[in-house]
Amino acid sequence: MMPMAPALQRIGGFWREGRWRAGAQLAAAVALAWLVAVAMRLPESFWAVMSVLIVMRPSAGGTLGAGWERLRGTAAGALCGLAGVYLQHRGAPVLATTLATVMLLAFAGAALPGFRSAPVAALLILSAGAIPGHSALDVALLRMLQIGIGVGVALAVALVASEYRAGPRFDAGCAALLRGMAKRLATLAALGPGDAAGLPAESEAERANAAARAALARLALLAGSADLEARWWRRGAAVPAAQSCRSKARLAARIFQDATVLERMLRRMPAGGAAWQDTARAAAAALAAMADALDGQGAPDLAKLAQLARRHESPGASSALLLLAAPVCLLLEDLQRMQRCVAAAASAASAA
Repeated sequence: MMPMAPALQRIGGFWREGRWRAGAQLAAAVALAWLVAVAMRLPESFWAVMSVLIVMRPSAGGTLGAGWERLRGTAAGALCGLAGVYLQHRGAPVLATTLATVMLLAFAGAALPGFRSAPVAALLILSAGAIPGHSALDVALLRMLQIGIGVGVALAVALVASEYRAGPRFDAGCAALLRGMAKRLATLAALGPGDAAGLPAESEAERANAAARAALARLALLAGSADLEARWWRRGAAVPAAQSCRSKARLAARIFQDATVLERMLRRMPAGGAAWQDTARAAAAALAAMADALDGQGAPDLAKLAQLARRHESPGASSALLLLAAPVCLLLEDLQRMQRCVAAAASAASAA
């Protein structure tokens, strides 16, 4: 059984980070689509709900970013389905028409991402059958109308009711990524020179790198839709914040590359490599300080890493230190760029 304190912390984080909004928006869109269909006295009102479930995404940016693409695909699929129903009404074989239309749209959806929702929409229309008071063609037209209602409601809810805290979520995700890098370097710093037995296995390091790359992909996706993650009347003011997120996403990817190269070199720490331990310790502290800055805990202290970078580049440096000069200096430069980006974003937020 989960302890009470961690469970409460997770619930509190779920509420503070705004992750409840995705479920609330989806539930509201489902209810609104059903109410609109019922108010219009449309039969089979649940088809509007089905369209909402197809279009809505966990975040507002995902809905708005994919919404227009899915709208085009859904419209194309609905029109093709309607054409298939018309052919069936004129005497074409039902099974052959349905399979041919869905297979053609499935092929198009695999080749063109914008048509991925087309076969689903076509199948919804082609599966229409006659109901009391309506022919099969009438039912197909009504289903096409309900698909339009569902898509429209989903986009409207995303436009009006969305505010998903993209900026804070991005900073929190970026901070978590940097802390993971810092932890790995701190592990290396805690090992004795030449202590290869205490090193993490190569497979474990590769899994950690794969998880970090996946986190970077999620951050890039969130940064790409950050300007859509604000309320529509504040979308213009959200553009600079979105640009800042995109800059930080690019810098986070570069910092990850710098830290990965440095880690790989430190894993081959030579005997008597106390200076290498100091480098790992300073790099870990700098990454953790930058993570704290992203969490709003003040400016990061990069002085120790800068001092070590100058030491590595000094004319009297040993060959072992010269090997680390390039990755340490690149890491320092990218962390300094991230520091300036975070400071600029904080200044813009305070001015607003």
